[in-house]
Amino acid sequence: GLVRTRGWAAELGMPCLNHEFPLISSISDLITTRPILLFSAILILLHRLQAAPEATSVEVFVGSEKTSRRESSLTVPAGTDTLRFLVKPKPLCVRYKLEGLDEDWNQRTDTMFVRVIFTNAKGDPIHVDSFPASGRSPVWNRSVEDSVFSPRVERVTVPPGAASVIFTMSTAGPASLVGTYAIKHLSISTESGSDDGPGILISSGHLPDGKKAVWAKSGTHPSMASTSHSGDSQDSSPVLVIVDDDIGAHADWTTRTPLPPWISAGQTLKISWEETYCTALGGDFTATYERLPPGKYRFVVEDLSLTGETLPSNSVIPIFVPVVFWKSLWFWGTTTTILALVSILIGRYLIRRRIRRHLEQERMISDERRRIALDLHDDIGTRVSHISLVASHADNTIRNEEAREAFGQITSMSRDLIGALSETVWMLSPNNDDLESLVDFLYRLVQELCRLKKIRCRVDAVFITKNQPISYEFRHNMSLAVKESVNNVLKHSQATELDMKIELENNFLMVTITDNGIGISETSRSTGHGLESIQSRMKSIGGTCRFEHLAAGGLRILLRAPAA
Repeated sequence: GLVRTRGWAAELGMPCLNHEFPLISSISDLITTRPILLFSAILILLHRLQAAPEATSVEVFVGSEKTSRRESSLTVPAGTDTLRFLVKPKPLCVRYKLEGLDEDWNQRTDTMFVRVIFTNAKGDPIHVDSFPASGRSPVWNRSVEDSVFSPRVERVTVPPGAASVIFTMSTAGPASLVGTYAIKHLSISTESGSDDGPGILISSGHLPDGKKAVWAKSGTHPSMASTSHSGDSQDSSPVLVIVDDDIGAHADWTTRTPLPPWISAGQTLKISWEETYCTALGGDFTATYERLPPGKYRFVVEDLSLTGETLPSNSVIPIFVPVVFWKSLWFWGTTTTILALVSILIGRYLIRRRIRRHLEQERMISDERRRIALDLHDDIGTRVSHISLVASHADNTIRNEEAREAFGQITSMSRDLIGALSETVWMLSPNNDDLESLVDFLYRLVQELCRLKKIRCRVDAVFITKNQPISYEFRHNMSLAVKESVNNVLKHSQATELDMKIELENNFLMVTITDNGIGISETSRSTGHGLESIQSRMKSIGGTCRFEHLAAGGLRILLRAPAA
């Protein structure tokens, strides 16, 4: 087999060596018998080392503090206001973007100029018109030779006292300005002139007398200015090129033409040329981003050649910006949970305090009711009993009939008063706030009322086996409603029998009072007989009152209310 040095050279862009050598079998053979191949290998190694330029370095500043990146990615503290990247390019030009925020590349650029300078007879400049060229021309393609020149036409006005005009193309912009600028086919003429007429000062680099315009190099680095040809054999005008590859230096192309006598002040000159350019800024710079939203980013810097081509070296810094803690889900979840727990605890505390106050108030009311009941029983009850005993004794000892009748009435009224007082004491006593005490009281009350009226009475308490507590309001209103109902029966129904049935169904206490009297007429219903009072008492405890006329005669009163 054969090894061709042409393949290596073509791969690396070196001059081709049109020689073929037998395949190398060993390193010793290479050293002793193949010195040309050894030399080629050394050249290849050196070329590869030169072809891998060092990448651009980037320093990151969080606020005013420089960060030391020891890991592959950089985590920025949450809530950072400013993030700065200090870029130190190795080549002349770079472009950058922050992936995740920037949609396109950012490239620093500035302006090269074409200047038209009018001077007086002494050579002093009296007026300057500048025409900038910045960024890339519309059809720039890696080099002047491969790019398409774009036509450009500008107009200037001749100032008073102008003796000559200087046309200058210059890279004398910012100190760090770099790039390539090329023009051709420069033409300066008056607006009224034609290409063949006397109004032409310069046409395609030639003066009216057919001589070529004289172009001079100047600037701090004149060697950056050069000429080339357009490639058209019929076009002999030069292409003026400035390749500014030195930061801090600039170059100029300048030509000077005296103004002929037939050009006067105030006249307009048309200046046309074709141009192509690619400008940029070199040197260190800072890219600043403020208040980055939380997320993942990549700061990418790509190295570029002077003509704008991408080089293989680049710098990448992955960046992570965390969510500010008070905007994170875990913070709001924790805060919500804590607030909910605190609200629950406060609510439970307030409810318990309200319950304690209510229980305390109930206890105070109960104690007061107990005290009043004891006072009525021990004081007023004793006094009324004493009055009854004195009246009974007088009734038995006095012989006067009128006096005995009066003392008999006093005795009867005292007994009625003792009964009413007993009912009042029962009503007030908190010891009777249960269902069993209420049923027992209703039984005794109805039996006593019927006994006084000499009416047969039957009372049934069905399935009252659960002695549950009841409120004072329920006990008070239910007992008075039953008493009022029985009194109405005894006074107005002309009944001889009365049945009362007490039931507890689904925690509702139902009392049914049935008689065999004449019932209630419409007149009696309209005049009342305590019916409205009964309905009002039942409504106050959430109950109902219903009256039913029986077919066999008589009336049924149904009282129903929740016992809880």
